[in-house]
Amino acid sequence: MSHNGKSGVRHATDMVTPYAVTAKDNAVRYAHRAGTYLAPRARRAAAEARARYAEQVVPRVALAKAAAGPAKDQAAARSAAALAALRGDISPGEIARAVRKRERRMRAGRAVRRVGLLTLVAGGTFAVWRWWSSQTNPDWLMEPSPATEIAPGESAASADREDSRAVPEQESEQSTAG
Repeated sequence: MSHNGKSGVRHATDMVTPYAVTAKDNAVRYAHRAGTYLAPRARRAAAEARARYAEQVVPRVALAKAAAGPAKDQAAARSAAALAALRGDISPGEIARAVRKRERRMRAGRAVRRVGLLTLVAGGTFAVWRWWSSQTNPDWLMEPSPATEIAPGESAASADREDSRAVPEQESEQSTAG
């Protein structure tokens, strides 16, 4: 660079330097003001974000993990079975037997649930019938049946006397009728 060019750069540097220093000082001052103004608001916003995260996001993530647990285990088991089948460790017959066994267990489970439900329904129906029967035919509405046995205080002779009185009356009724 020529002497003339260097002097032009120096002159421009000397002219711009005070402005650059002033801009730097102003930037530091404005940054400090912005920090003092925004710092409490940023802390409040960060605390609120942490609280919302703790009360909204964490439980949902835990629920998602719990829901995904069985699916993850199922996927891992199926992947291992598929890999074993691809390697030839398991024959197609063994796979078919396992599928039939699973289907059989599922059918048995459904049958047990149906029998249990039918038992509950039948028991409930019987209980309702017994309750209804006792409501429509209570024991206190029934008339007692007449006594057919001799009371313990009466003797056999008094019972015979009553029978002997009843026989002539029956004979006289029969003779008048005949």
